[in-house]
Amino acid sequence: MSMKLESIALYNFRNYAKQEIKLGEGVNFFIGENGSGKTNILEAIYFLALTKSYKTNETNLIKYENEFARVHAKAKKNNRTSHLKMIISANGKKVSLNSSEVKKLSDYIGFINVLSFLPEDMMVIKGSPKDRRYFIDLMYGQIDKDYLNELSNYKIVLKQRNELLKRISETDKPDMILLDVLTEQLSESAIKIVEFRKRFVQAINNSLKSMYRFLTDKNNHFAFEYIPSVDKDIEQLLKSKYRTDILLKTTNIGPHRDDYHFILDDLSAKDNASQGEQRIMMLALILAIGDIIYNKKKERPIFLLDDVFSELDTKRQNKLIKYLLELDAQTIITTTNLAKIDASILNNSKIFRVQNNTVREEH
Repeated sequence: MSMKLESIALYNFRNYAKQEIKLGEGVNFFIGENGSGKTNILEAIYFLALTKSYKTNETNLIKYENEFARVHAKAKKNNRTSHLKMIISANGKKVSLNSSEVKKLSDYIGFINVLSFLPEDMMVIKGSPKDRRYFIDLMYGQIDKDYLNELSNYKIVLKQRNELLKRISETDKPDMILLDVLTEQLSESAIKIVEFRKRFVQAINNSLKSMYRFLTDKNNHFAFEYIPSVDKDIEQLLKSKYRTDILLKTTNIGPHRDDYHFILDDLSAKDNASQGEQRIMMLALILAIGDIIYNKKKERPIFLLDDVFSELDTKRQNKLIKYLLELDAQTIITTTNLAKIDASILNNSKIFRVQNNTVREEH
């Protein structure tokens, strides 16, 4: 049985002063004009699950002229209800689970799994290597705590090493022994992260092509490729770059410089695929990661799909929703209208109208 959100409440969040929503276990449609605040519902759920906004600095989530914002939710799994709360203020964020404050966010991430299809996600294809690393780290981090912990460890050692490189560049008596120690620690962590990422990308590719074919009815070769900055002999390579690293005062190779590519028919999707093709690639990637979460945790993630219909014809819109219903995945979809959706789907879904900073369920 998968975790499902029973309800969510927003207080001073974005354009909502106070809004409570009781969600259905299956598909939930939020209909409204562009700019009405539909996407803010998805953002609140995303933020509650991953403790990060996909859009902005967190203080921008607070409604204008208010000092804090709150998001509450009730989640249910195996007849057990959990209460989640997130408070955002100028001092930062505070997360609590069942009335107990969460001190370590890495222990909390993954309690609710979410996968999003959002305009911002297009940066995974079109953006920088940093955008792609951030996306993959966020997705994989909620699946595997060991990866999240190793990534945290790597970042700590990387910061220490970069600070030491700056000090060494400014002194006549460099502490090369400490640099050796930190380099060995960094390489040990880097080896683990590279292996984690290889396994994750392999798991993605196990179902990515079939998901793309499902969405397009095309048999193109579509793959997600991992390009490590350094793969083998990491410690030796790091040590061979001492002079360059000291000169530039930073660590120039390692998992923090890795990249990923989307390949369609042996060509880079970033440079050769249309906007519509890229959107469908991202949707295929989301569905493939959904399979990985299920295989690992035996529960489906909550799918957050913003304006997902714009690149899909009537047949594929209905095909996608029926597929998600068959998965028994809780799904939240924003759209401007439901004219092309089958009555059989609408009769088994919850429909909400978003208008004038208010959400109302349609009956």
